[in-house]
Amino acid sequence: MFLSLALRRIVTLQQSQIHSFSTSAVLFKGKNAGGGESKSSKRILSDADLSATSNQWPLLKTQYDKFLIELRELYSKQIQLRTSSLAFEELSVTIPPNKKAHQLKELTQIIQKSPQMFMIDMARHAQYIPNVLEAIQKSGLNINPQQDGTTIFLPTPKVTREHREELAKNAKKLADQIVVKMREAYSKAHRNLKKQEKSLSRDMIVDLDANLKLRLDNYISQVDKIRTDKQKELLDSTF
Repeated sequence: MFLSLALRRIVTLQQSQIHSFSTSAVLFKGKNAGGGESKSSKRILSDADLSATSNQWPLLKTQYDKFLIELRELYSKQIQLRTSSLAFEELSVTIPPNKKAHQLKELTQIIQKSPQMFMIDMARHAQYIPNVLEAIQKSGLNINPQQDGTTIFLPTPKVTREHREELAKNAKKLADQIVVKMREAYSKAHRNLKKQEKSLSRDMIVDLDANLKLRLDNYISQVDKIRTDKQKELLDSTF
């Protein structure tokens, strides 16, 4: 009887251990020099487990989410077939000497002279004209600004196939800039994670970093999806 009870306890313990192990999925398995699997495997951690082990992920996730919002807002305001005054009003202009960003509407008023022409009067802030011109050229709006003294004229292009293709290229440029920001945020988290070698084992740091990299790849995939959807809208719409 005692032997039977002991066997039951052993079986129960083994089942519990098997169930516990199965909750950790394998992220990927390393290869040794002979092409076989190495002893070390990296496991996919849930967001909760990753956050509980390292404070890098909550911060990264917040940054990544903000970058996605930023890209969507840039597309909705600046990558449009028909340009509105809002696209110019909320254009970010970097002002010297502290390189602080200001919306263009904080510096001047944008006037729509006709359906195909906007005008900016920079008389009050003439020293910032080069900064405004640079912001317009980098905006992705596909606008060719024309300066006459302290006045900047902004002719809006007709919706031609060439205009659509140029906007699609600009959509990719903006998406690439967001990906760069995401990679920079990941690199900073990676460096911070390496500094935890005194409190975490090397294997744990490798696992955590692999999970952070996996999430970076997932967010980059989201950026790619937003970009391709926007490009399809620009190139295929009948507007």
